[in-house]
Amino acid sequence: MKSKVSVVIPLYNQKRYLDDCIHSISNQTYENLEIIIVNDGSTDDSYARAKELAQKDERIIVLDKQNEGTSFARRDGYLRSTGDYITFVDNDDLLPRDAIELMVTCMEEQKTDLVFGAVSRKLGFLSKYTSYGSFPVNELVTSPQLFEEYYIGFFKNTIFPINIWGRLYRKSVVDLAYKNTELFSTEMPCMAGDEYFNLKLFPFLKSMYRTDKVVYHYRLGGTVDHFNRFFPETFVLSDIRLALLDQYGYEQGYKHLYVEYVNMVYYHAEQILQYKQGNRDDVIAFFKKELDTREIVPRLTQYFVENKVDDVGIQLMLNRDYEEMYNYAYRSMRQRCRTIAHKARCLLLSVMEQIRWI
Repeated sequence: MKSKVSVVIPLYNQKRYLDDCIHSISNQTYENLEIIIVNDGSTDDSYARAKELAQKDERIIVLDKQNEGTSFARRDGYLRSTGDYITFVDNDDLLPRDAIELMVTCMEEQKTDLVFGAVSRKLGFLSKYTSYGSFPVNELVTSPQLFEEYYIGFFKNTIFPINIWGRLYRKSVVDLAYKNTELFSTEMPCMAGDEYFNLKLFPFLKSMYRTDKVVYHYRLGGTVDHFNRFFPETFVLSDIRLALLDQYGYEQGYKHLYVEYVNMVYYHAEQILQYKQGNRDDVIAFFKKELDTREIVPRLTQYFVENKVDDVGIQLMLNRDYEEMYNYAYRSMRQRCRTIAHKARCLLLSVMEQIRWI
């Protein structure tokens, strides 16, 4: 008998996309599935619609819970799952019809613990194939090379995607990690939960395989279009990543983590200004609170001083020159807005050109 795959879908106020999402899963070429929809306290008719869909497909299980965030919705779905493998799908996204069969085939032929693939990013009727990163394609990577060379992917970009979706996990490995560490964080229920899960799981993996085939359709939109109130979760994650570097003695990750943290601090300040979530005093108050309370700050200060890093933004932070930090963020925000406006105009022209030829 074919292995069972558990598909976990956290659901919150996405009735308009739910049918398409579930249809893309229930119509997979691979049929031995259990489809677990976890309603995370939706305030629209999402839960009612999920129950209607379950009446049409006996493989669909619907759980209902109070709102705690995406991370805990995934946790509750995982705890209910009984499959040999498990995958996660966001409630507004889609799977290519052969995605699960493709990933299961890779999983079983390669005898690996995790399979991930390329993503198609969709905006209306437009889509763009995305397969980035330097992780080997169509090649099995095993321990100890997997950890020694690729754990850096959680501290340095462009190695592999850190999202939880678009992947198939061997459930026994997830079970082992769940028993020995915290995989679903109370402090990062929304934005940083994906990276946190994979960051904690990765040391338990014995092997990993990347296919060049598209295994996930990601619907563009959401937090990229407005102020991201969940972004501060990434600051909490920075302290956790620092602790993991210490735990594993993973020296090559420190520099990348420190530089990324500085960039994230300025980026959040820019967002506050761009989306008018605060004024100059609010931004300076954010800088002061962050630099006074975060565990990573003394460590990165020591690193940058010892290595005589002369980056302007970093130097302003080391000197605690909050007024100039604000000015630096403001100028960066203005430049980023001009760049975004230029890209938006280019995208609009591209779309109009495509429409002409339809």
